[in-house]
Amino acid sequence: MKKLFFGLFLFVLVFMAFRAGELSAGKGLLPNQKMLHVGIIVEDINSSLNRWVKLLGLETVPEVHVAEGHHTNPTHYKGKPSDAKAKLVFIKLDNIQIELIEPIGETPSHWKNFLDQNGEGVHHFAFEVEGMGEHYFESFNESGMPILQHGGWNGGEYGYMDSVDSLAVTIELIEDYNRKK
Repeated sequence: MKKLFFGLFLFVLVFMAFRAGELSAGKGLLPNQKMLHVGIIVEDINSSLNRWVKLLGLETVPEVHVAEGHHTNPTHYKGKPSDAKAKLVFIKLDNIQIELIEPIGETPSHWKNFLDQNGEGVHHFAFEVEGMGEHYFESFNESGMPILQHGGWNGGEYGYMDSVDSLAVTIELIEDYNRKK
């Protein structure tokens, strides 16, 4: 629970930095300051979801989905193909979403590695991007934050950047092809 509160505290600090203009748009690696969600790794998604539903007083319980590689965007972990899977659920708040993630099985993945090394806790902050593969991976790599895991679904893709040493949290880039302007 301490890790969760620390993660949420860290989230507030980063959010305040963005709001104060310390990390201004157009001058950094990200073109905008649109944070989509905070990802939290959990051991048991149903148990964690029930606690969040109770905390937030939600009348409708969000649906849990299974994330697995898609033939158009197969999962890669540390540059190698992976059959990694996880249970996901998105809890929509007024201003942002909380994503709960439970790794499935023993297949190596960034999710499983995080859970094994850290236990439950804040895993990533997700930001919306367009043209992910066109320059983001190269730009982040040049800034000392190479890609750790990449994959997608029918309609989009994600990439976890190795940003813990410099930002104390993993940055996730998300491109939803359906959101393109």
